[in-house]
Amino acid sequence: MNNLASAIANSSSVLEYCIANFQRGLAIHVGAYAQAVPSENDSPFCWISATDENEAIKDDDLFTVRVVIGGLVKGSSGEKVITNVVTSRTATENGLTLNGGNAIVENLRDLILAVARNAAAGAIVNRIRREENDIAHFPLEWAAFYIEYLEPGSISPSTSNP
Repeated sequence: MNNLASAIANSSSVLEYCIANFQRGLAIHVGAYAQAVPSENDSPFCWISATDENEAIKDDDLFTVRVVIGGLVKGSSGEKVITNVVTSRTATENGLTLNGGNAIVENLRDLILAVARNAAAGAIVNRIRREENDIAHFPLEWAAFYIEYLEPGSISPSTSNP
């Protein structure tokens, strides 16, 4: 998890995207937040933690990491982005309005996911599962993914003497 966090922290594309859409860099946290669950004040954030499935990690070659991305999307003037009107509805045309914040946070998730796929995290990426968020959680939008890593051989130290 620490290696994954370092790869994300060192990504210039992640930094540039966050500055453009949130007006500051990404806060990356590994493990539990010290004070509480992250909020809009922490935006944008990337929270990396183990999942409950990791109880048998010493005996298993697979372990899963949960990555949650959260952000309060801001426009160029610092205003909160709530909707993104693609086309306005008229008497003769259909209108299309998207949840502007959700799409931007999901794009950040996918950018971080690309970093995770290529990170030398010390284990092999075995499977990735994205969690979709189709409901707005104004003002803080979130998106998540899970990475199942494979580390061939036991992770626990050897008890035999060679």
